[in-house]
Amino acid sequence: MSEEMAVVQGESASVLDQVDMFRPLPAQLKAQLEARLVEKIVGAGQVIFNEGDPADAMYLVVAGEVTVSIADKALGLSCELARLGPGMPFGEMALLTGGVRSATVRAVDDTTLRVLNREILYKLVQVAPQVALQMAGVLARRLEDQNRDRSIEFGTLKGKPFDPNVADLVPLNLVKRHRILPISRASGIVTLATPDPSNRIGLDDMRNLLRPDKVKVLVVPEADFAAYVQAHLSGPAPVARPAAVVAKQVNYLTVSAIETPEEKALQAAANNQDIAALASAILVEGIDRGASDVHIEPDRKGVLVRYRIDGLMVPRDGSVARSLHAPLVSRLKVLAGLNITERRLPQDGRISLEINAKPYDLRVATVCTRYGEKVTLRILDSASIQQQLTELIAADKVAQVVRKLFHQPNGLVLVTGPTGSGKTTTLYAALRERLVQSLSICTVEDPVEYELPGVTQVQINEQAGLGFPEVVRAFMRQNPDIIFVGEMRDTVTAKMACNAALTGHLVLSSLHTNDALSTLARLKGMGVEPYVLASSVLGIVNQRLVRRICPSCRAEAPTSEATIRSLHNVGVHLDPSTQLFRGKKCKLCNGEGFKGRVGVYELLVITQKIKDIIAADGEIAEIRKAAMDGSYVSLARFSTYLLTQGLTEPSELLRILPREGA
Repeated sequence: MSEEMAVVQGESASVLDQVDMFRPLPAQLKAQLEARLVEKIVGAGQVIFNEGDPADAMYLVVAGEVTVSIADKALGLSCELARLGPGMPFGEMALLTGGVRSATVRAVDDTTLRVLNREILYKLVQVAPQVALQMAGVLARRLEDQNRDRSIEFGTLKGKPFDPNVADLVPLNLVKRHRILPISRASGIVTLATPDPSNRIGLDDMRNLLRPDKVKVLVVPEADFAAYVQAHLSGPAPVARPAAVVAKQVNYLTVSAIETPEEKALQAAANNQDIAALASAILVEGIDRGASDVHIEPDRKGVLVRYRIDGLMVPRDGSVARSLHAPLVSRLKVLAGLNITERRLPQDGRISLEINAKPYDLRVATVCTRYGEKVTLRILDSASIQQQLTELIAADKVAQVVRKLFHQPNGLVLVTGPTGSGKTTTLYAALRERLVQSLSICTVEDPVEYELPGVTQVQINEQAGLGFPEVVRAFMRQNPDIIFVGEMRDTVTAKMACNAALTGHLVLSSLHTNDALSTLARLKGMGVEPYVLASSVLGIVNQRLVRRICPSCRAEAPTSEATIRSLHNVGVHLDPSTQLFRGKKCKLCNGEGFKGRVGVYELLVITQKIKDIIAADGEIAEIRKAAMDGSYVSLARFSTYLLTQGLTEPSELLRILPREGA
């Protein structure tokens, strides 16, 4: 072995000095290893290995550049994840684990590589075991960093106390199906034990059932998990306790000052004990049922209270007498700090409250209708912005590409879709991932919905002359790294955002458009020059929200020919033998068959080919054709993925997808 690994004389430095896992090795050992590296020259555009290929070697770039990309044939996605230059290794993880390649690597230009095959690596480890220890240490640190971001820990259930109050929150059939069990809940953080942390659908189902502020995953051995479930959950399946029966303690944090006699009279009615109890009951029920909005609407005979749950309006049981409308509205206006004597003009305010020591903010809007003032309350739960992008986007590879867009140093990333499609949640998730001390982040919003510690957040005030353009202009003088523009509403804001993206800033913003491709036309229509658009936009994420099948009662369902035809008309092409799913309607989902929502995403990554078409003021049809090389995922293709994974039903997708050719 020593002869085979003879020291190469005459080289003062080793190329292995550029690689973390080899740098600490003794110089003589590095020289011996380098003597066994095989040089490989790859022409521009040549594939070095494909995703799914067996792993038989690791590579080191000596000269040139390679691109690392991932592909998903089902979604039609093939997007670049990284570019690697001289001194950068690739392929080492699969080489050590014995797994297949997780990405495709292609040479950007003529590239020189050094190749270390598995046979040589194993011989080296036999001679110098410290090599294996060093490589394992480097990879372990990478894995630890990755798992820390994902809130994953490794451990055991042996000796862990069993808390039936937590375990009973999830039906036993779901625990056994996904092999995931909640073992503790504290300060809004739920810890889930599982032997399979890669079970994304199972973890998403648990999040939607438990609705925690944050999820921590404890990875345990398979036998350990099975023994724990057998020991503590071998009896009949537990029944989840409805949230409505849990006692609630409401503490309002914000009350306005009352001064005039008329206001004092209205406040007296608003502070009536029965009215206060009614207002609290309406709000608590809405929060318990997972509503995003509460609508209080007067009509000829009474007051209709409706909740928006999973995107659909659901009436509250019981009725509210017409005589209670005025004091109820006054109660809510007092709490929101609004003028309770003004009943003609719309007003906006905010209510802060605590329920069982958990804070909530409610955005309040009033408008005068034919039968009196209607009040709409948007429930802002800080837990809704605690999710990571990889939790929001069900398809792993789409999530990876979107995450990469939001981690670029400069450029413009747009999230589009209609009102209520989850744009704010996606953008806040992206901002939370970039919250580090080394970055300056500024946001301009209307209004500021959630507080982000360490971020400069500005709320616009049109009446005072403080709009989006004025704030963005002020931000540019302060040189932030990331600028979040809540919404592009006008030409000035759009042009300033694009110019900021061209001058070294990462700009995130939202726009109301129906699809990703039409966003480019919309920006051009707002006066942004094609060459500026081509140079500034990195990617566009368009999204919708549909109801998610209840994980507790999800079951296989027959697929009718009529359903297949209807899906075909909206671009979802399924084989008649494809297995679909449906919620059987259980107590946990209140007989609806759905619980929570899941995002439907459309993704357009702006490649160089697309940039050239945009700069030449090309048509949308040209851009669509160029994007079909793997840089575009349509809503229909993403919908197909959701159906085959059993996350939603055809009826939900037919509701949001446009007919082909329409």
